[in-house]
Amino acid sequence: MRLPARGRAAGKVILLGEHAVVYGRPALAAGLGMGLTVELAPAAGPARLESDRPELADDPRPQMLLAEAAAALDLPARDFVARVRSELPAGAGFGSSAALAVALVRALGAAAGRPLDAPAELALGRRLETVFHGHPSGIDPAAAALGTCFRFVRGEPPIVTPLRPRAPVPLAIAFSGCPRSTGAAVGALRGRWEREPDRYEALFDGIAATVEAGREALVAGDHAALGAAFDRNQALLEAIGVSSAEVEELARVARRAGALGAKLTGGGAGGAVIALAPDTERVAAALRAHGARTVVARLEWMREETA
Repeated sequence: MRLPARGRAAGKVILLGEHAVVYGRPALAAGLGMGLTVELAPAAGPARLESDRPELADDPRPQMLLAEAAAALDLPARDFVARVRSELPAGAGFGSSAALAVALVRALGAAAGRPLDAPAELALGRRLETVFHGHPSGIDPAAAALGTCFRFVRGEPPIVTPLRPRAPVPLAIAFSGCPRSTGAAVGALRGRWEREPDRYEALFDGIAATVEAGREALVAGDHAALGAAFDRNQALLEAIGVSSAEVEELARVARRAGALGAKLTGGGAGGAVIALAPDTERVAAALRAHGARTVVARLEWMREETA
């Protein structure tokens, strides 16, 4: 192995379509400028992963991820340490686990002297994400690898269509700092779908229609229509049981502060809220006054500022 080596991957934000994407419907998402970096350095003994995220200290899954990634690249899982530095809040819908998988794959590929091409990188990222989530859609590793706006449909392989917004999309993103389990939310929804498939399939169809309306608005630069799609999607997320009172209150705060639309983003039944806001600083300030942390983003070539 050629050490030291480094890999970086983007965080993600789902604009429309989370949860329904697992059931074959389209979603809109984007990579974020803030992300996660893995640096490999020589170290004697079995390979180990060290993270700046204290919540991972007693979690065995990152070490499992490291072992599986090394095996996939035919590398010995020893004599190096993988140091993780993340700008992404864990459990808040920013795709931190997928970013870890993709950044680790990139670092190991660089160390092996054989970086993966984009399709192989995405395929391995999807496989490794299952260490954290039982039934992932694959949208998070796509965002981690691509770092741009795109339409996503799950499949083998997934259909990923890059999108160029006609106008920058200004977002205020809020999160409470209380991590949620995406895997738990996804698993609970699957149980409800299995008990009432007709009802949930109809709701997923409603989400799909909202996604397509949002895609057209995004490409046209019609922020009013995109904001309306955010609100429709939030109502459907509530109907399928993946929202929370906390999310719904933050969305109301954002709308009162001037957001054109606001909704849950991600899969954690709490996680984060995104608000489409012409005045992102005003909306972010209102959300912070309500106790949330915020990120302000413009979805074009993705430059973010953390507050």
